[in-house]
Amino acid sequence: MSAPSSMTRRHEAVQFALNEIRSLRDTLGPSNELLDAVGPVLAGLALHEDLFNAETFAVDAGALMTIYELSVDPDGRLGLYASAGLPGKSQPPHDHRTWSVIAGVRGAEHNRYFERIDDGRDPQQGRLEPRSERTLRRGDVNGMMGDAFHTIRVLDEGPAMHLHLYGYPLDRLDGRVYFDSPAGGVERPFMGRPDLHTAKVTAAELAAMGTDSEELAVLDTRDVAAHARGHVPGSCPVPASDLELRLSGLLPRRAVRVVVIGEDDMAAHRAGHQIRRMDFTNVAVLAGGVEAWTDAGQDVHDGIHTMSKAFGEHVAHTRHTPTMAAEELRLRRDRGEAVTLVDCRPEPEYAALHVPGATNAPGTELLARVLGMDREPDTPIVVSCAGRTRSIIGAQTLIDAGVDAPVLSLENGTMGWKLAGEKLDNGADEDAGTLIPTTALEDAAARARRIAGEQGVPIISEVDLAAWLADNSRTTYVFDVSSPGDYEAGHRPGFASAPGGQLVQELTARTAVPSARVVVADSDGVQSLLTAYWLRLMGREAYAMPDANRGRWLESGAGGEGEPARPIKPYERSIDALQAMRDYIEWELDLLDRVPADAFGLD
Repeated sequence: MSAPSSMTRRHEAVQFALNEIRSLRDTLGPSNELLDAVGPVLAGLALHEDLFNAETFAVDAGALMTIYELSVDPDGRLGLYASAGLPGKSQPPHDHRTWSVIAGVRGAEHNRYFERIDDGRDPQQGRLEPRSERTLRRGDVNGMMGDAFHTIRVLDEGPAMHLHLYGYPLDRLDGRVYFDSPAGGVERPFMGRPDLHTAKVTAAELAAMGTDSEELAVLDTRDVAAHARGHVPGSCPVPASDLELRLSGLLPRRAVRVVVIGEDDMAAHRAGHQIRRMDFTNVAVLAGGVEAWTDAGQDVHDGIHTMSKAFGEHVAHTRHTPTMAAEELRLRRDRGEAVTLVDCRPEPEYAALHVPGATNAPGTELLARVLGMDREPDTPIVVSCAGRTRSIIGAQTLIDAGVDAPVLSLENGTMGWKLAGEKLDNGADEDAGTLIPTTALEDAAARARRIAGEQGVPIISEVDLAAWLADNSRTTYVFDVSSPGDYEAGHRPGFASAPGGQLVQELTARTAVPSARVVVADSDGVQSLLTAYWLRLMGREAYAMPDANRGRWLESGAGGEGEPARPIKPYERSIDALQAMRDYIEWELDLLDRVPADAFGLD
């Protein structure tokens, strides 16, 4: 196992120090005794200068000071910051309104301390009296109670870095005041709500973190269109406007490493601040964003759900998944030949547009629904979607499960049909959602157990699940991969709805931590096994809980977690929709060369 990253070492050191400080605070309360006791703890943290390097905590261009937020307690009773300053940085006499301790990391910061000697009744006539002064260098520490005032000036000894600990977070310290003169004078509001930055990582550091043994979530908080134009491979698209709704589901473990990408650095810092306020404690931003990543010579992916689509192309290539072109399907129909056409997309997509005559059998329901059809064994089964990925995965599922018929994917799906000059239909499938015959379900479950077993899919117990959910060292995702209707009727508490076919299609957008455990459950004994089968082939650590919803107390309803933002298909807003479809298909085919096969678990 590789050594912990600097990001993790800093997080662990900060949390260790804060745990000790919390204990001291709870014992001593706000007092001079508390300041004396906390000082050595904060000084010990400050001596780890390597954890607070100048690149990670740089002063913004054109500024003399930048404040980085290291940690804020959810109850709002403690805030720790790294204040980076250049010679010339200074602050007038100001108070903190809460107890505080400052410790030097590097450089020299001269502090003068004052007592306010007026009664504060007249804000035009404040009076200060000097009490002491001190220059804080590496390892030096000093504390103040909330009614004290001090000035700050970075000396001409190079860039400075100091840790500032407050009894309340800076952005909640309302009512702070300052005076223009060390003698006092007119009382003025101090600082307001400062721009609080998040520790930075470089492109090289992020690339190294992507190959180490620690969990990592890279969140692309730009809008979906920007993500589609170019993104860090494996990054999870979650626009800043969706963070509050989606983050708890995307990041079940609060201490996981999180690197934020924004439209620019300030947008990334704002998102980082929002994420920390949701009690995530190990957060950084990618300095320079995607542009810096590209400039560093790192690979960039475009498109949406790129890894899942690349996986589909590699499945088709390695498994030689048979296809049928739209022209051939039309000719067979014209000749009166029987063809079973099945659209494996979710019902809303099917209802919007589908190839005429297609039956709707979404995602991992496909196997059981096909087995329950009244059909001749030699009638070809053609699986369709909007493009390529889901029809490839659906067709290959039927082939791997040994369905007794020729199985093919409709080449390029509804786009291929449209490009062949044919018209698409719309409207719901009246038979969609009907009960699957018990014999078909039993047959599908047996086939699913076989192929899942061949791929080594573990079936876990309730004891395993409980232990994993209680494990604070690793992330475990839990999904119910049943149909939306079955999920709403009853699902295990805490399990998010992610119909199996869509989870494979949207995996990066649903699981921000690629190395996490993924547990999938179902109500029919089929869909979790098929989903875990494909997730394993995608290189994920997936586990199945078939029939997990039977005989248990369940919740009903659709659940409150947000869905990934729906991407605009490239041809939906194009003047030349047909050419946009051709370009999109070419892009998807090119993924075979752009994303290596070893990114997945395919043989």
